[in-house]
Amino acid sequence: MTSSAKKQGTLFSFFSKKPSSSTSSNAKASPKTAAAKAKSISIAASSKKIITSSSPIQNSNTTKKSSNGKALISSGSNKKQELLLASIQVGSAISVFWPADQEYYNAKVTAKNRKLNASGTSNVFTLLYEDGEVETIDLTNEKFKIEDTASPKRAASSVKKRKTIQESDEEEFEFDDEVEDEEESEEEFVADEEESEEEFDAMDVTDEDDEEIAKGRNGKANQSKKRPLATSLRTSPTYKKRSTGGKVRATISFITPPPKATSKPNAFASFASDSSVKQTAKTDRDIHPVSQLTPTPPASGKKTSSTKANIPFPQNGVVNQAGTHLHNHFKFLLPDQIRDAQGRPKSHPEYDHRTMKVDFDDIERVMSKVTPAMQQWWEIKAQYADTLLLFKTGKFYEIFHMDADVAVQVLGFSYMKGQKAHAGFPEIGYGNFMEKLVRAGYKVARVEQTETPDMLKERKQNTRKGLKKPMVVNREVCSIVSSGTRTFCYMDDIRGLDGDNAHSGIGPLLVIKEITLNMDQSSSDNDDDDDDSVQPVCEYGVTLVDAATGAVTLGQFADDILRGRMNTLLTKYRPSEILVQNGPEGASKTLVALLNSMKNTILPSCIIGNVNCTETFPRSNALDPEIRLRMQRTSSEIKPWDQEQTIAELHRRGYYPRASKNKPESCPDGGIGRWPDVLKACVTGGADLALSSFGAALFYLQRNMIDAEILSMGDMKAYIPPDPAATNDTVAVTSDRPSLNQLASEEQRLEDGTDASARAIFVSQENDISAESEISHLSLDGTTLANLEILTNLHSNTVAGSLWSKINFTKSPFGSRLLRAWLLRPLFQKADIDRRADAVEELVSGAAAAAMSEARDVLGKCGDMERLLSRVHSMGGNGSTGVDGDHPNERAVLYEAPTHTRRKVGDFSKLLNGLRAISQIPEIFDGIEIKSGLLNRIVKSTDNGGLFPSKLNEHLDWFFENFDCKKAAEGHFEPSRGIDDDFDEACDAIDRIKQELDDYKNEMCSGVLKPSHLAKREWKYANIKVDSKDKFLIELPINVQVPSDFIVKGKRGKGAKQVNKYQTPFVERLVEELENAYDVMKGGKARGMQLIFAKFDSMRSLWASAAQASAMIDALGSLAKASAKAGNSRPIIKTCPSNGSPSMNIVQGRHPCVDFTHSGDNFIPNDLTMGGEDGDDPGAKILLLSGPNMGGKSTLLRQTCLIAILAQIGCFVPAEECTITPFDRIFTRLGASDRILLGQSTFFVELAETAAALRGATRRSLVIMDELGRGTSTFDGTAIASAAVKHLVESNQCLTLFATHYHSLLEDWKDKPAVRLGHMECFVDEKEHNVSKDTSEDKESNITFLYTLGEGGCPKSFGINVARLAGLPEEVLEKAKYVSASFEESMNNANSRPFDARSDSIKLQIQEAIAKDKWEDVDQMWESLQG
Repeated sequence: MTSSAKKQGTLFSFFSKKPSSSTSSNAKASPKTAAAKAKSISIAASSKKIITSSSPIQNSNTTKKSSNGKALISSGSNKKQELLLASIQVGSAISVFWPADQEYYNAKVTAKNRKLNASGTSNVFTLLYEDGEVETIDLTNEKFKIEDTASPKRAASSVKKRKTIQESDEEEFEFDDEVEDEEESEEEFVADEEESEEEFDAMDVTDEDDEEIAKGRNGKANQSKKRPLATSLRTSPTYKKRSTGGKVRATISFITPPPKATSKPNAFASFASDSSVKQTAKTDRDIHPVSQLTPTPPASGKKTSSTKANIPFPQNGVVNQAGTHLHNHFKFLLPDQIRDAQGRPKSHPEYDHRTMKVDFDDIERVMSKVTPAMQQWWEIKAQYADTLLLFKTGKFYEIFHMDADVAVQVLGFSYMKGQKAHAGFPEIGYGNFMEKLVRAGYKVARVEQTETPDMLKERKQNTRKGLKKPMVVNREVCSIVSSGTRTFCYMDDIRGLDGDNAHSGIGPLLVIKEITLNMDQSSSDNDDDDDDSVQPVCEYGVTLVDAATGAVTLGQFADDILRGRMNTLLTKYRPSEILVQNGPEGASKTLVALLNSMKNTILPSCIIGNVNCTETFPRSNALDPEIRLRMQRTSSEIKPWDQEQTIAELHRRGYYPRASKNKPESCPDGGIGRWPDVLKACVTGGADLALSSFGAALFYLQRNMIDAEILSMGDMKAYIPPDPAATNDTVAVTSDRPSLNQLASEEQRLEDGTDASARAIFVSQENDISAESEISHLSLDGTTLANLEILTNLHSNTVAGSLWSKINFTKSPFGSRLLRAWLLRPLFQKADIDRRADAVEELVSGAAAAAMSEARDVLGKCGDMERLLSRVHSMGGNGSTGVDGDHPNERAVLYEAPTHTRRKVGDFSKLLNGLRAISQIPEIFDGIEIKSGLLNRIVKSTDNGGLFPSKLNEHLDWFFENFDCKKAAEGHFEPSRGIDDDFDEACDAIDRIKQELDDYKNEMCSGVLKPSHLAKREWKYANIKVDSKDKFLIELPINVQVPSDFIVKGKRGKGAKQVNKYQTPFVERLVEELENAYDVMKGGKARGMQLIFAKFDSMRSLWASAAQASAMIDALGSLAKASAKAGNSRPIIKTCPSNGSPSMNIVQGRHPCVDFTHSGDNFIPNDLTMGGEDGDDPGAKILLLSGPNMGGKSTLLRQTCLIAILAQIGCFVPAEECTITPFDRIFTRLGASDRILLGQSTFFVELAETAAALRGATRRSLVIMDELGRGTSTFDGTAIASAAVKHLVESNQCLTLFATHYHSLLEDWKDKPAVRLGHMECFVDEKEHNVSKDTSEDKESNITFLYTLGEGGCPKSFGINVARLAGLPEEVLEKAKYVSASFEESMNNANSRPFDARSDSIKLQIQEAIAKDKWEDVDQMWESLQG
């Protein structure tokens, strides 16, 4: 036996049980049994290797017993026999009489033949004998006895407690009803101690309260005379050992998906496999979230009835099939019987899906008795019905009942043996498995033990007489993790977190409060307005919570009927979890449809949930009543969406510093003077909807136990929609707007690195239009972001091929986030664009480029400093509210504490080293002449007028000197002097006490003790170690004379060599002081790291400034790397004064995301000129673009917009030359798609996008429209397209690229100076071709696309050529060509007919009617012309 096995031998005791046989005392040993023992089989302790009759091991005597004179009993005449046969089930233990041996042999029923006899029953069973023999036999004519299956009493010699060193020994069998339930079999897998104790070190813990529980079992437990199967247990590291009284039960809890069975599967193998519990696809996700985790139905797929008569009852000692466990027999879990905590059914409008009413009478009906621990589980489950509970038992997280069904489906676990659905994994696997469950859409609660067995024992002793003593250690919910509340703490799995979180399913939590506005009132309020702005139909209050970084964003805005602003918000932030208000005052059907539509497109992993108008808050299980009072809400019924309750709760919990010690209501500002500016602006400005959404977010964060961790960061931002001029907000609450706008603008200037004062001076010099001078950014709405594939591509919704993928070369996560913000918010003012472009240009080449290359290497070593700053804030104790230790995490008993400590230290070490690395950036650029003002400011320290904090290294030195990361990771950290005053005082007290003990020794040996020389020589203090008992006993020889106050506490030796151990009142007093000082010092050591973290967090603004400067240099470096690509050039940004005209001139422009054509050739560039002035003649602002299908029209439209976006973020563009005036908005009408969940057809979506452009575009906007009108008839489409062009020319007067196949439209506008015709060129190779046998010849055209922009219109679209490429059948193509030729001929004939004298006037009338939307008149006049 190895040393580890010997050590573990003191913790475990395994026994090969040998109870007496059930045969008579004079029965002889069975020769058959003895022979079989020589070749006993090895039964693997796996649910997938249970031997059945298909086993090759058979006995030749199987069919001989009836012929060997065995006593036969007729069941037909014996009612008792019939009842006995009916009571035999799979798993029953029986004894069968063998006449030849005159003995009863023990056997276990492993299967029952389903084939019925004439009487409608089946008495054919498959038996497994103790010696390994398997036989199938009809028990109708056999003599047998049913053994007593009650659990045996645990022999005192076999009950050895499993203990760990001073750890919370949790009782592993506190959930095992087998030891209490007389129905259950004692069949267990048994292992020899030496063979097994090396394998099972994963679960060496047990509660010390089992003695108390065992007392209640003495009346029930009976001594079993059944012999369990003798097996040779083979185990693997994934097995867990369970102790059940003196028994040893090997159960399976796969940490990874279970291995495939190597042997042929038997009839029972499917019980443990996951084939019968495959996860069903969730095809319909409406607004209601995942409600209570309901039981898994039987694998047969039959619909369960209210009586559950068709569900077989689970068996003991085997792995039961999914859908047959105990919880599947609970009536209160039936879908039509589920009630919330208030007893309301699911159909009730105020039904609370987070709670559940548990019927303990129903549980006892099924389970006979509920253990204290299982009752504790159900009590917690009743408050967290929609959450999967990871219930800590010792070192393992156990999963029970319906939660275990989920774990088997999602995690690939196997059920453990027993009647309850049960699975589990060790504490070390929490992060991995939690992440898998959350990504599958579940909320996961971590329920920890917050009491050790010693503490439980003490609590029992302190329980007053007459009160029920506690029977199980206390447990509390320590965290609830959902898709939007992952903080990625030291227990979580953070692999892959440092990537692009926005596109990896790790988005923020979004809470939406919506109210609808009165349309009539909205219209009447704006009757006098001459503008064409969109009228609002609703207003939103939103709260975004980024749990990973601790940032909270608040906003309030109105929206139009298309919900364009909400669509933009969802597209930009890509939340992973959305909460809306439930009930009649909650989210509208339109909002719900929009959210579901987004989930089906760009937010596939998003979870949509709701918060009721009135909610209940879960009770705290903290033992301290004061902590319970602080952790719970003050009222049993909470109104999360109520603003007043929200403000009162913020005051009560004290997340933010108090402005006054007086009560808030007595303060002039309401006690919010030191709250974050954004939150103050919402309170004082009346942003009720924003506060309402924040209240619901607060409720959700509190319920998930991360409220203080996030809110105490104080990191709050304001959200302002990117298109403030698009919607008329006059009916919305506006008193908060100036304040929120100002805060948002200031934050954006900090992120952009722009200088407001410099821009103001530039604007005044340029004499710009006042309204345009207030615009700071180019607005990109959600439709534009999707159509231009800026963040993700359209076909797979991934970043591959998007504009983001072409410019993101950042080296740090925080730099990536900043660059993404820049991309979503391009600059508008020329001064701001040029400042950033100057910095980028300087980093493209020269000495600055070399320095940037070195700086990028440094940035790659930083990690995610923004997230790490949030982690250190939490680890420093600033995430707990009120008194330190209120949070259950502070009381949790964790067995992997060394691992968690290493992770904490690892995060802190990574942050320290990252800050040390970026502190080199000013040194890297030192000595380089930098012309760019922005770059010069970023790379210099604050002492030299830059952004990098001065003396950053000096501040870091203190932490490197006082925090040894290596020792701290090993658990040997000891705080240095000056960190903790209490720790310092305790250390001083220890030194003083030890000195006083030495002084006392010298004093006593100087004359008090006789003889003095002997006393001085022999005096010795015993037990001087910190953990010693009876510290500082004085050891002196027996012949030394001592005073009367020297009390003998012990002795060693005999006779003259005897040494006495004395204790004196003076030493006893000093030892008592010493013990107290040791306790304080011990607490100081444990608290030392937290104090270091807290000190570091107190300087968070310094570290955040360094991170912000580093993010900016990283983002600029990424743009420089993208700009350095061959063929790119810096664009020239022109001003556009009030008397000027917007313009764009691109020479040899290319698509930024397309390097090659679909055929593999190089991308063909194009020139484009629009707007501007040529002398006194203003340039055309609209390009009507025609050309063949697949000729490159859409590509040209998209590349023009993308070039403009790149130019306005300060990046070089893929063109030889580029000169533009900045755009304030880009509108796109591209592609064809419907919004079926919103009830919007393809044509409706097409017109809605057009309406947004026509209503929102200004003279400084850029509009692209692709084939407007193709979703309806040719006549209607042509009319709409013509009217849209007219509006763009006369009203919007913006730059527009308008692609169309309506050739009549080209004819109408070909002579207008504001409109220019263009087409995508192609080469047509025609040859003679018969169209039909009876008609004239036609020409078949072979098209070669040139992908170049040419002047004028294109006479044809060549759609049939595309049809040929798409693979349409030849007969279809022939017919299409014939019809096309005939239609073209008829149109030409119609156009060649002379019109009468009134045709010109009718044409003018038609145009006027189109402009006035009088379509009936247009229809009549058009018919008159055709006639």
